[in-house]
Amino acid sequence: MSGFKNKTTFIIAIILGLAAFLTFAIRTEIIFHPVVLFIIALFLLIPYRKDSLFIKRLMLLIVVMFIGWLLSYISYALLPFLLAFFIAYIFDPLVTKLSRKMLPRWLAALIIMILFIGIVSMVAVFIFPAIFSQLNDASKKIASIVTTVTTYLETKKITQVYDILGIKDENLRKIIKQEFLPEIKDFLSGIFNSLLNLVKGVSVVASQILNAIVIPILAFYFLKDFNKIKEQIKFLLGKKNQKLLTDLKRINEIFKVYIGWQLISASMVATVCSVAFLIGNVSYPFLLGMICGILNPIPYLGLLSSMVICSLTVIIAGPPDMWQEILIIVITILSWHTINAYLIEPNVLRRSVGVHPIMLFASLYIFGALFGIIGMLIAVPCTATMMLFFNDWNEKLRVERNTSENEDKVEVNE
Repeated sequence: MSGFKNKTTFIIAIILGLAAFLTFAIRTEIIFHPVVLFIIALFLLIPYRKDSLFIKRLMLLIVVMFIGWLLSYISYALLPFLLAFFIAYIFDPLVTKLSRKMLPRWLAALIIMILFIGIVSMVAVFIFPAIFSQLNDASKKIASIVTTVTTYLETKKITQVYDILGIKDENLRKIIKQEFLPEIKDFLSGIFNSLLNLVKGVSVVASQILNAIVIPILAFYFLKDFNKIKEQIKFLLGKKNQKLLTDLKRINEIFKVYIGWQLISASMVATVCSVAFLIGNVSYPFLLGMICGILNPIPYLGLLSSMVICSLTVIIAGPPDMWQEILIIVITILSWHTINAYLIEPNVLRRSVGVHPIMLFASLYIFGALFGIIGMLIAVPCTATMMLFFNDWNEKLRVERNTSENEDKVEVNE
């Protein structure tokens, strides 16, 4: 009887405890926090992880999703560390070469970071103010054009345009007014809002003085100990998963060559175009040069986008020699693209990042649709990596097929 009473008391205590917990969690809304949901899910599933493969996979899925959410949630705080690691990753080969010439690695890392800070400081002092000024001026002109066109479309003066175009049918005029004109206004407003967001984004980045101080310091420490980081990765993967370590080395070669060259190429494009535009008296030379540099890493589309955006900017500015400036823009961009595509890039990249043009265009569209401009920038190395594994798989199938055919021939001969 006492056992029954104890069991009853135990069940009542559990029910009251769960009710109190749920009431507290719901009233405070803490139960809806992702961290709390993650802890509850693991708390409920861990006791059964050894009994079911499905439970193990479900726990793995929950952990991966939680890590993804956590990284996105704290991405702003991680940004200085990610940028610092990226800088260290880019400069590691150079620091390694310097350290082999009787220089301590810390000293080689310090020299590289001092040179890097000096170059960035010169650009920030002499180039960025001009770019910001030109960007502000261009945004004001676009705002003025958007306001003028929107006001014009909302007045009855649009009927004069109908008369000039010979549109006299009232139903057609109504369709244009109700369907096409709102789309034009939305399009122009979208351009203006995008430009404003760009200005705000650049201003936010420029205002991060603390990051400008912290990132080089973090990059120095990453550079100084980059060999230790690589050795630790080798130690962790070398014994348990040698194939994964080999694949990471191959992927690293692709990204290192491609990203390193694209950064150098983008800087060269921005510099060459800015100087050419400045000499040719093109409107907003530094702004347009920066746009060409940023879009340069996007194969094919970057070339066309640079010419279109720069030409539209000149048309909006409306200088007296507008067509001459557009001609200078087209000649400059096409000239650099020809030199880069047929002389420089083949000797730098060689065949380490070879991707068929059809695959290249497909990857640009797919990655662009999924991740926007960032996706288009990483499309080539990611596609090259996938093609690397595809070629491995294809080679494995070919070897297996040849082996099977040889075995069949041996059986026939016997």
